[in-house]
Amino acid sequence: MKIKRFTSVFTLCVVILLLFSNQVKSQNITATAKSINESIISAKSKVLKDTLETKTILQKAISDAVAIKNDTCLAKAYEVYGIMYAKRGLNNKGLDYFKKQFEASKRSGSNFHIGTSLQNISNVQSEVGDKKGSINSSLQAIAIFQKLNNKAKEANSLMNLGITYIALGDYPTAMQYQLKALEIREKLHNKYDLAYSQHALASLYSRMKNNDKALEYNFKALKSFQELKDESISSSIIFNIAMIRIRTKSYDEAKKDIESIIPYFEKLNKAESLRKCYTQLINIADLQGDDAASEKYLAKAVEYSKLNGSTTNDVDVWINRSRLNMLQKKYSESENDLIKAQEIAKKSQDHFNIINVKRQFVALYNESGQGKKAERTLNDFIKLKDSVLNETNILKLNELNTKYETEKKEASILLLNKENNFKQLQLKNNFLELAQNKFLIEKQNQSLLINQLEIKNKNQLVKNQQLDANKKAQDIKSLKKQSQIQNLEIENKKLELKQKNIWLIFGGILFLTSLISAFFIYRNYQHKQEKKLQKEIFRQQELEAKALFEGEQNERIRIARDLHDSVGQMLSLVKMNLSSQEQTSENENTQSLVDKTISEVRNISHNLIPEELNFGIFLALENLTDKVNSSSKTKMELQIPKEIKLIKFQKQNELSIYRIVQEVVNNMIKHADASSINLSIRKLENSLIINIKDNGKGLDDDSISNSSGIGWKNINARVHMMDGKIKIESEKLSGTQIEITLPQNG
Repeated sequence: MKIKRFTSVFTLCVVILLLFSNQVKSQNITATAKSINESIISAKSKVLKDTLETKTILQKAISDAVAIKNDTCLAKAYEVYGIMYAKRGLNNKGLDYFKKQFEASKRSGSNFHIGTSLQNISNVQSEVGDKKGSINSSLQAIAIFQKLNNKAKEANSLMNLGITYIALGDYPTAMQYQLKALEIREKLHNKYDLAYSQHALASLYSRMKNNDKALEYNFKALKSFQELKDESISSSIIFNIAMIRIRTKSYDEAKKDIESIIPYFEKLNKAESLRKCYTQLINIADLQGDDAASEKYLAKAVEYSKLNGSTTNDVDVWINRSRLNMLQKKYSESENDLIKAQEIAKKSQDHFNIINVKRQFVALYNESGQGKKAERTLNDFIKLKDSVLNETNILKLNELNTKYETEKKEASILLLNKENNFKQLQLKNNFLELAQNKFLIEKQNQSLLINQLEIKNKNQLVKNQQLDANKKAQDIKSLKKQSQIQNLEIENKKLELKQKNIWLIFGGILFLTSLISAFFIYRNYQHKQEKKLQKEIFRQQELEAKALFEGEQNERIRIARDLHDSVGQMLSLVKMNLSSQEQTSENENTQSLVDKTISEVRNISHNLIPEELNFGIFLALENLTDKVNSSSKTKMELQIPKEIKLIKFQKQNELSIYRIVQEVVNNMIKHADASSINLSIRKLENSLIINIKDNGKGLDDDSISNSSGIGWKNINARVHMMDGKIKIESEKLSGTQIEITLPQNG
């Protein structure tokens, strides 16, 4: 018996010692884990400031985490390492550490950390051009956070997925994910995350060319991040605002924005961001025609151009090098640079970078005088732009299939994790059984104390009920007194009501009279407002017509100049090349065709904007008169006093007057069978009167007013555009007289 007792006591002591040892060991591990977490937080705060100190802290944290076998701490340390490299543009290194974070998270069994690592991997995959991998990682992360009901992290992954679809050019899908993220963040009231969603939506609207919406969301996000004192994201948003201002031709404001953020990027030595800034300054200088500034900024952009594995960065680096070589007339080197940029863009399947490279090829071939290559490349560029939407739709179907497969795999992974967790819990339960007995005893003592407190509470409730009964009796007495007072008040109110009824009848009569008066006043006011509205509608329609014709005239001038300066010169070069070759019958035929083409281009150019207008409207009208007299049976007479020839018109109005006269004269020759036309111009007070008269067969008033021809409509529209009036007098067999009155100031 004594031996058995001794054995039992000894066993109990061993168990107690083991429990004590495990508790001490557990406390030491907990203290170490706490220290590691504090170090990781410290390193995270220094990511953008001191890389060397951050690395030292993280290496110590990783060493300690390995020593205590804490995979959660290890995953956190790898995450900060990945962020450090990704923030500095070293995306491939960052991706390696995020993958290490993923493996450590899987070993720890923490779904939260697995989801976070997938989210980080997705971000970097998108940067290095692996869009398909990025979408796959984001969908896995979203599924995990939805199961954990972690709305904040789910919104982060939804936003990142939307950003990837923006890069692919699939804007409807991108908008769908961005709005889901925004909806969640608005409910969570997290200012930082909400601002991030606004920033992402601004980028999407910018890609969709909706400049107003893009600026609206950019300014919202900028205000929030400036309040949060996040200079890094604020600088990125200012850069995006500058990009929109370049698009809307606010070049000075865009330049000011970019120059304001360059010192911040220089302080952090962010080469990729500085390259982007100087690339946009090049664009501004090119658009403003400042070649010296463009070359200066290009040299700076090349200085900060470093290949880092990011598709967009590396493509831009090669494009900048190509542009510098093109400026220095090194066309062969420039073409090689663009070929490298094209290979990177095609490998990443980034349509927008591919299109950008094609655009640079067109510029290079034009600059180096390779016209045929430029034309072929331009055709490829146009076809590629047109095909983007179709390719994007195909990609969308592939991505949906990827999402389905991913969720299927994720379900099996979660099932395995649950089984492992269950086994670990069984082992822990064996060690906790002894400690649980002690806990039960303490729980019983607590329940005794609770019972005593409940008895005290019941006694107090009884006392409270007695006090309530006494209070209710007093309330009944006071209610009786109040009832008597209310009866007296009712009698008084009956008398007051009789008096009020008399006043109400009198007031009703007055009210009806006022109402009828107000109705007639309102009807009168409404009639005036309708007149004003109708007048404003007419004014707006007139302004729209005026703007339409001004746009048409500007476009005619632009097309005419392009035909003369570009196509005409190129045809002349073709003619010169043919002339320098050996003269054969085939060569002579080709030269003849080229001559005819040059003549046709010149005729089209002159029809769009008559060359005679370069010497003034009056000389142009004289030339028109000579043409009519020399080319038809109709004889035309022109009468312009000398003092009128001194009047100067705006170029736009000169073209309009010429077109009006030309259209009227053509109608008289073609449709009126006139043998004589008289054109006279005279001055009356502050107006100029153009009178055109023929001796043709004439028209009745109804046929003129009901005319559906484009010619008469154009004449009327051009006259109204110059704030003029037109008067037509015509009778059948008696000829037609058209009088046009215009302001003298042109």
